[in-house]
Amino acid sequence: MFDIIWRAIAIGVGATVLMDIWAFFLHKAFGQPRPNWGPVGRWVWHLRHKVFHDDIGDATPYAHEKA
Repeated sequence: MFDIIWRAIAIGVGATVLMDIWAFFLHKAFGQPRPNWGPVGRWVWHLRHKVFHDDIGDATPYAHEKA
């Protein structure tokens, strides 16, 4: 069981690192804008009250949502 958990964590961390490197490469090589993590931060902030939103862009902004 520990082996499965260890592999899942390693795959998750590895995939995250690769996606970040890929986004950085696309930004530097082709001028593609960096990912906007603001909606994710706003959604996490609003988890205290609500999980599902019709449009997260309509939710009240949070000052540090891009941190």
